[in-house]
Amino acid sequence: MKLCLRSVTVQLAGMSILGPIDFDIAQPGLIALMGPSGIGKSTLLRVIAGLIPPSAGQRQCKGKVATVFQDARLLPWQSALDNAAFGLRADGMARQDARQVAAAHLARLGLCGDDLGKHPRALSGGMRQRVAVARALAVEPALLLLDEPFTGLDTTLRASLHEMLREIVAGQNLAAILVTHDPVEAVTLADRIVVLGGRPADIVADIPCPIRPNNVVEAYHVAAALMQRPEIARVFAAPLAYAGP
Repeated sequence: MKLCLRSVTVQLAGMSILGPIDFDIAQPGLIALMGPSGIGKSTLLRVIAGLIPPSAGQRQCKGKVATVFQDARLLPWQSALDNAAFGLRADGMARQDARQVAAAHLARLGLCGDDLGKHPRALSGGMRQRVAVARALAVEPALLLLDEPFTGLDTTLRASLHEMLREIVAGQNLAAILVTHDPVEAVTLADRIVVLGGRPADIVADIPCPIRPNNVVEAYHVAAALMQRPEIARVFAAPLAYAGP
């Protein structure tokens, strides 16, 4: 996987939202993307995904990209299994083959048996998110983008999904970017933490995390130290003039 953003800027509705931003990914691992609400984290993720073209600058990406959003965005008329197979079917894979691949990914995420035939309305929030993650993983991306996928889930379920995400990133040699507002989540999961600040937003901190906390108490201490770093404390203390996407 190789991603390179050079002098990327984004303007929306005549307003400068991002940039200029320089950002690179050249190896597997999980990056936590943080910043105040409205700073442009989701906009940057969409630029990386190729969903929004930069207003200026260059985006170069080698490798397939898949995205998991905060809302699972499942098709309500399809089963969990067919939702997980949707990307493969869109790529032209035969239905039975796509369902077989999707079922294997759902099983890794703890969904099997009768749950595969359920429609989204019959699934819990956590189950819907697992289907969304399985749908993204089924297409074998080199880069997995996660836009606050665990927001609103209870603590126990979030911890379970965190563990699954760590295993997936390590086991499949993936690069992943997780948008999060939670510094504890960031220090628990990330190999690298990137913080956006300013208006228009730019990268104000890019911090390697070679060692993860051993337990919850240690994670809170590490997160507190992170948020007290001067360049990060200034970002979260400053008011935003505009709450962009």
